[in-house]
Amino acid sequence: MQDRMQSDSKLLGLAYGAVFGTLFPLFFFLARSIARRERGHEIADQVANAFMDLRPKYLEAILSNTARVMGLKPSHPTVDRAARDMVRQHARAWVDFFFYGQRPPEEALAQFASIEGLEHIDAAIAEGRGVILLTAHAGNYELGGLLLRARNLKVHAVYKPDRFAAVERLRDRMRTQGGVVGLPVDGVGFSTLPLVKLLREGSLVGMQGDRDYSLNGVSMSFFGREVPFPRGPWELAAMTGASIVTSFFYTDEDRRFHAHFGEPIRIRGGRGERMAEIEAGMRTYVADLETLIRRHPSQWYCFYPFWDDPARNAL
Repeated sequence: MQDRMQSDSKLLGLAYGAVFGTLFPLFFFLARSIARRERGHEIADQVANAFMDLRPKYLEAILSNTARVMGLKPSHPTVDRAARDMVRQHARAWVDFFFYGQRPPEEALAQFASIEGLEHIDAAIAEGRGVILLTAHAGNYELGGLLLRARNLKVHAVYKPDRFAAVERLRDRMRTQGGVVGLPVDGVGFSTLPLVKLLREGSLVGMQGDRDYSLNGVSMSFFGREVPFPRGPWELAAMTGASIVTSFFYTDEDRRFHAHFGEPIRIRGGRGERMAEIEAGMRTYVADLETLIRRHPSQWYCFYPFWDDPARNAL
């Protein structure tokens, strides 16, 4: 989001840094202090509402994305409600991450109403070639680390470093407490070499597959329009022999958590077949993601025009 939508104004950048430097430690403190996460959600909703009033260009992008998902015009009342709810859901996800990250893991696990497909992870691990848990910027994927920690599984989470140091510090602290090892990757040079090593050692690596940061992705049909998806996780699977297990987390209307793990996807073909297998695997992932978003359009967190990426249009 930040790379796509940030302003060139240094003054505005300093102001944002001050806001996030205050806001996220405040969320962290509140999550530790309040007895009920619902109270934290109420505060998060107020912050989200203020954000939409102060930064309408983000709301405009969200409306455009939501309209494409729902097949309606951006001005439609249903689209407007879902778009605004998305910003609130995103803020609530941060509260939940901070809330449960500072409490015994059993409290978070008790909030999972359903967990589907853990046997798929077990099957992939048993192959001994490493596993890529491929998720998306949807639901509360950060809580997946707590779920896997309860099964004595360590996850190495790949992420693009945040623009704001305060966010990065707190996220890293929460992940560490949850038994997740953060792996910052900028997509430049040899930054993926540690991932190759981990997978060849049989480790679990968590990645997100819905944003093409490197701008060299593979075009896929997504809600009726072609848009590039990153090839990195799939090339990594082909290089190491690791299986890809799609991993999605979402929240229901009662604020209970759900987890779904798909059947292992393997890229085993030779040089001539590799790209065909990669594209087939990507289509499976994209179809699964599309199904999730159709059911929960306000839980896909994209704050820039996804189908008209300003970074790609600037090339």
